[in-house]
Amino acid sequence: MHELSYANAMLEAILNSIKKEEEKGKKIKKVTEINLEVGELTFINVEQLKFAFEVIAEGTVCEGAKINVEFIKPKCKCLDCGYEGEPEILDEFEVYCPKCKSIRLKLSGGKEFNIKNATVEYED
Repeated sequence: MHELSYANAMLEAILNSIKKEEEKGKKIKKVTEINLEVGELTFINVEQLKFAFEVIAEGTVCEGAKINVEFIKPKCKCLDCGYEGEPEILDEFEVYCPKCKSIRLKLSGGKEFNIKNATVEYED
């Protein structure tokens, strides 16, 4: 379940950002929303990611934060026929050219996992 690793990385990154803000004198009460960009080729199960984050965020300022996911589609260039665009994706082991069915592809994008932004509530 690699979703737990991603959830841990998310929590660590957000808590580190909060620590930096607090060092500047800003007091954050709660993280209410987290917006992610996730590449389709990561094959992350969003429900498992949300569940893992919910469990590990318990007792932190991130507890109860809503997680929104925007998926990023991969692009490819076929090394056999020259096709450029989105590849066909059957599963994590079968990615191929939709034009000639070749697996000889140069892939770009689709493996991202970025925290786009987070919405926070500040203490009064």
